[in-house]
Amino acid sequence: MIIRWTDRASKDALGIFDYIADQSLTYAESVYERILARPLQLERFAESGSIVPEYSRPDIRELFVYSFRIIYRVENHEIRILTVIHGSRQSLPKHEELG
Repeated sequence: MIIRWTDRASKDALGIFDYIADQSLTYAESVYERILARPLQLERFAESGSIVPEYSRPDIRELFVYSFRIIYRVENHEIRILTVIHGSRQSLPKHEELG
């Protein structure tokens, strides 16, 4: 499986880094590295994440890094990282917005 990050997900991850870096650059680097590394397990185990309850679709799944949700879609031989959001966020982007 190939892992591809959407522009949205890349911007989300950088935004998380910037937000945390205002308080601690070291912690921001650690969180950012874990966010980037966590999806690597999907190369071998594409469906190892949980189905996202808000979408109830078997192709849209999530992994967690600390309190952040990495939401991805399984497509043929590709994993598309769609967005990275804080777990306390009350609503997710509409499916159409995820690309």
